[in-house]
Amino acid sequence: MREDLEYPSSLRIFTYINNKTIKVMNTHWKQKFYDYQLDALQASSQENKGIIIMPTGTGKTYVQAGVIAEDIQNNPGFRMYIVNSPRIMLSYQLLEEVFKFNVNAGIDARYMGVHSGRMEQNDLDKYRAQHSEFDYSQITSTTSPIAVNEMIQKAKEANQPLIFFSTYNSSKRIEDGRGDETINIILNDESHYLVQERFNTDFNEMECERKYFFTATTKETPSDEGLGMNNVDFYGERLFEMTPLDAINKGKMVRPRVHIVSSPNVIGQEDLDASLGKLVIKSFNEHRKLLKNKLSPKMLIAASGTEDMKNLIKSKEIKDFIDGGGKFFAVASNNEVNNYINGERVNRREWLKQLQVDGSNPKQELIVIHFDILTEGIDVPGLTGVLFLRDLKKSKFIQTLGRVARLDINDRNLIDEKVITPDELDKMNKPYAWVIIPSVMVEDVDRLSNLRSLISELRDFGFNPKEDIEPNDRGRGGEGEDDDPIVPDDRTRGVIGEIIEDYEHMIEEERVASLTWGEKIKQENMVINLEM
Repeated sequence: MREDLEYPSSLRIFTYINNKTIKVMNTHWKQKFYDYQLDALQASSQENKGIIIMPTGTGKTYVQAGVIAEDIQNNPGFRMYIVNSPRIMLSYQLLEEVFKFNVNAGIDARYMGVHSGRMEQNDLDKYRAQHSEFDYSQITSTTSPIAVNEMIQKAKEANQPLIFFSTYNSSKRIEDGRGDETINIILNDESHYLVQERFNTDFNEMECERKYFFTATTKETPSDEGLGMNNVDFYGERLFEMTPLDAINKGKMVRPRVHIVSSPNVIGQEDLDASLGKLVIKSFNEHRKLLKNKLSPKMLIAASGTEDMKNLIKSKEIKDFIDGGGKFFAVASNNEVNNYINGERVNRREWLKQLQVDGSNPKQELIVIHFDILTEGIDVPGLTGVLFLRDLKKSKFIQTLGRVARLDINDRNLIDEKVITPDELDKMNKPYAWVIIPSVMVEDVDRLSNLRSLISELRDFGFNPKEDIEPNDRGRGGEGEDDDPIVPDDRTRGVIGEIIEDYEHMIEEERVASLTWGEKIKQENMVINLEM
């Protein structure tokens, strides 16, 4: 797909090969698809199953909505679709985005959530009334196969498409309730979760005409016949893949940068637990200085467990942060934490809605702490950095980084309008996604290997440790500076230098290993000539 080809917002033209013929379809979709989203959509139309790999924040949900919209407009009347995801909170978000997409595209449908959460229709009804002429779009939720079957019969009688939004845990309820009706398309968001047997077993029983697996990072197993995404019989081939570096170069996400923050008087895990509030606020203040007043800091914390959340909720430093106008969000299934906002507990939907409101407010300072819940696809606008209090496996790390790698909305508009280019970092409000690591974790021997692993994982983002590790001695100055020095001590500097040297040595080893025999001989001769 040519990148310079313009797609008017009122008319999209998709061309794809099907049974050796070319079919052109006009669609009235007001959402503007980027070229790579069109490529992903086209790729899905050519196979009945397969994997779509797109970095977090590049619009996987638009592609999923496009797959459904294209099928509905090609096949008017009753059809059944399922959008699966790992969590109820994400299922809410997917329903909202697909619903708004369909309303804007002039597609009427029925919707049902299949999970233990309750669907609230009021906000979506308001959106429908403002943007369409539909009298009513039924939205409900259930965990009952009987209710699923009843909804199918109603949609069939009305000759309307029906879209289910299910968690992987609950998707079998649709299979149990569908009777003899055909499931036309299943879309699986955050599909790397299906590598887990507890999700895969139930999903494996679901039959459909077409199915696609969307993820930012794949999980594979040693055997091609196992549950990993290298099992082609189960997942299909990789139909479309966009790397993080591709997304950065296209201006669809920001590049990561590591910030080692000083942690004076904290020398081990015991001190860390006792001084967590101080460490978090100190990290937040140092993060603020690096933003240089272009944005209000909004920091996500990857917690080591609910104890971190409880400690912060009770800490004097967080209370002072709230009293000073900041917003502190915590979320966990634990009753002592629940869905916490500045001293109040609300339901999960209200929590997420308020988080999106405050995240979109350019003047609101924000600290959000979670344990896994916000890693999978949840859209939290405005986040500027993530503080890691624990080590994450690759998929969790990439997903967590994706929460803060989203472009600032003004930067996105300027790039889309070609006012600036993605590499003009000095002209961007948010040129980086900051990965914040307390020096206490750098100095901990057990965590040293994890920091090296983190840097290796960032290679796909074009990460250069010489340039992209901030040793925290260039961000001084500004209001709110505390009395503790922020210049790292010699030990921390030494560790950072050691990590960079190890990384460069590893890169060189890989480069040499990839050379052919002739190239190696030529390189050795060049070295000999230089030494003579």
